[in-house]
Amino acid sequence: MFDCHMIDFLDHLEGSAGPAARVRHRPSHRGLLVQPGIVQPADVSAIAVPTNRDAATMRDSLRLAEELGRPLVALCSQWSLVERVLREARAFEVTVVVVDVAGATQLPKFRCDVLVAPMRGLTRLNDVSLKRNLSLAVARMLRWRRLAFLDDDITDLSADAIRAAGGMLSRHNVAALENVGFPDNSVVCHTRREVGMLQDTFVGGGAMAVRVNQRTPFFPAVYNEDWFFLVGRRAVERVAVCGKVSQREYDPYLSPERARSEEFGDCLAEGLFALSEQDRPAEAADEAYWRAFLDDRILMIDDILERLAATPPNERRHRMAQALRVARGRCRIIDPAFCVRYLAAWRADLDVWKRFLAGLPVIDDPVAAFAHLGLKAYVHPARSRRPGP
Repeated sequence: MFDCHMIDFLDHLEGSAGPAARVRHRPSHRGLLVQPGIVQPADVSAIAVPTNRDAATMRDSLRLAEELGRPLVALCSQWSLVERVLREARAFEVTVVVVDVAGATQLPKFRCDVLVAPMRGLTRLNDVSLKRNLSLAVARMLRWRRLAFLDDDITDLSADAIRAAGGMLSRHNVAALENVGFPDNSVVCHTRREVGMLQDTFVGGGAMAVRVNQRTPFFPAVYNEDWFFLVGRRAVERVAVCGKVSQREYDPYLSPERARSEEFGDCLAEGLFALSEQDRPAEAADEAYWRAFLDDRILMIDDILERLAATPPNERRHRMAQALRVARGRCRIIDPAFCVRYLAAWRADLDVWKRFLAGLPVIDDPVAAFAHLGLKAYVHPARSRRPGP
């Protein structure tokens, strides 16, 4: 496991007395995790899978849902087609609700999302935030009080780990499974690791269970949307951790656009998490704070580029350097005042979302629940498989 004491020691060596040092990138956030003792397992109400890949990637989640005996909600877009997911579901004895999220929905229009929408490179390249928010709204209407989120690239799923996470929700708002597969990091953090700098991973929305009620927060449409989900009005939610999963490998340097789209959300989330680990409230993130953090972020990227230049040249190194330069360019034009404005809008949106959840009707049919949000859902019932010959 990553050594948090080593991080504190390195912070001291880097000069913890200066103001910029207090807001430096921290390579690990394990101090924000809780390792509970004995846990009484409990079923989750359902599993929600935001998916945009080929339907074959759903098989692990479908198998898990079948073992748990819990319904699965597949929220589809891009290469994930409703009819193909329904076809995959035929091989499993499980209730599957499938919906294409394209089109207008009845979810609130968040001010923080409106702020970043016109600005190229600030919003996420995918629609995972929309899908998770839809899942929360439907869960609220159906009175599903424990909802498990799983991404379609998560493997090595254990029913026991999911039940343990469900049990933790009696004491925690969020319980996560630790990814021990391909590291789930931003492009910049991947490059830190590849040049030999310390860099840990953190838990995320790809494998976690959440308690659903009218106080459950939402996922904004920026990178690290799951980290924002964990940030309360004053500090980061302590996350209970149990069990392990794996994430399938991908190439973080396939396109520099990935680094561009991540930079704003990565800066904000890393900055807010750094505050929490120093027991400072989120309100302390004023313009001066963000100026210091962003300046240090640029110095960090310059350091990575310098280390990268000392490695043997090859095509991968070229793509890494290109991604870093794109991230650095994006970081340079992020306005500290805009960071403050964004966070103020996001906090106001938390109240908008709370009122929205409180006003949702009680509905006992998932198709009707999605229809209430403006979307058409299809159901594969658990007992529709034909008997074998």
